[in-house]
Amino acid sequence: MTATLHSEGDRQTLRFERDYRHPHGEVWRAVTDPELMGGWFPARVDRADGEPAPGTELTFTFEGDEEPPTHGTVLEFDEPSVFAFTWDGDTIRVELADTGENAAEGEGRCRLTLTASFEGREWAVRNAAGWHICLDLLKSVLEGREPKVSVGRRQSQLLKEYESRFGRA
Repeated sequence: MTATLHSEGDRQTLRFERDYRHPHGEVWRAVTDPELMGGWFPARVDRADGEPAPGTELTFTFEGDEEPPTHGTVLEFDEPSVFAFTWDGDTIRVELADTGENAAEGEGRCRLTLTASFEGREWAVRNAAGWHICLDLLKSVLEGREPKVSVGRRQSQLLKEYESRFGRA
């Protein structure tokens, strides 16, 4: 459930793997539909051309923030398995894979792998805590419920945890 960190020069890549007890199609919709993304993704995502395809421009806006929006571009959109895009210099890649059927409960299962690549080791702890929380929120979105934890408190815990794992920048 926690991130791994891989470094190549100044380029850092966080990798998360999460299994969700939801059908592949439901998870795909939650990670690609801008309205559903609003429940877990850290910024509002607007697409310039409507449907995502490689080259589609994206705008990311933090609600209530006075900072100007940031921008990115769809790099890959292979429905229903891969959604990759740039975001203000970072590269985010979401991959989905079926992990089988839960016969006892009759529900599908899906593994989500999120990688976030960025410049500068100093961002690793903050980014790991942030994406960890986002994936926790995604679980709540998929379950159709409000999150169980206080984001502020959880963020403080995760910052300490990832600092102990990755060290200070």
